[in-house]
Amino acid sequence: LVYLWGSLGILLVLFTRHLKESPRWHESRGDHASADAVLRDIEASVAAEHGPLPAPAPPVAEEPVTKAPLRLLLQRKYLLPTLLLTVLWVTQTIGFFGYSSWAPTLLAKEGFSVEKSVFYVALTTVGAPLGSYLAALVTDRFERKWCLAAFGTLIAVCGLLYGLTFNPVLIIVFGFLVNLFERGYTALGYAYSPELFDTRGRSLGTSVSYGLGRLSNAAGPLIVAALYNAHGYRSVFYFIAGTWLVGAIALSVFGPRTRAARTAVAPRREQDPVAG
Repeated sequence: LVYLWGSLGILLVLFTRHLKESPRWHESRGDHASADAVLRDIEASVAAEHGPLPAPAPPVAEEPVTKAPLRLLLQRKYLLPTLLLTVLWVTQTIGFFGYSSWAPTLLAKEGFSVEKSVFYVALTTVGAPLGSYLAALVTDRFERKWCLAAFGTLIAVCGLLYGLTFNPVLIIVFGFLVNLFERGYTALGYAYSPELFDTRGRSLGTSVSYGLGRLSNAAGPLIVAALYNAHGYRSVFYFIAGTWLVGAIALSVFGPRTRAARTAVAPRREQDPVAG
């Protein structure tokens, strides 16, 4: 049943034909007709909702760019954001999936019945959709780097408290909060990641950093199992809390501010993100 439900995601392919590519992406490759068509659709949609649009800015000439090679990420303007986002997604993946994949088993090993363990964990997942909604409320009101850092810190605290209590009510409450803030963190991360790159490096930088994060999921559950066997139940949650704090600190110290940033009109005018 799990695999059947997961396979339904392939139906989303049917809707991809309705997704429009960025006009700047078309323009950067010399496909001016496609860029103009997409932009006209966007303008028509905005005009229908908000009224007549202001006159467009004077055009700026762009030379078509070739496919971005992997070595592009070694350039300083791409390397630093890629490393930061890799830390973001690795800590998120290990911190959450290490917790969620083992939570029922760990509770069962600490004396709770399997039925109660699964039931408690199922109740905590109610926080997930609410977390996405919470992210929608704050994403454009505050700096995303600080929202991510705050959410990551709250996950660390709630996750640690989850591991330090054996009261069923508190397990559900703290588990609920972990799921709530984690889904919000992930949604904010998806919005923040592409903002750290210009058009040429955006797809490559975000996909490489996110892919490395997913790859770390191969190690996360193994680390959790090793910690539990060697140091006991609570060591797992110290590790998970520490993982989230690493991500929060990295974002606080090295994460660029993006709220006031504007998309450059041409690649040659784009500047490196400035940390703050």
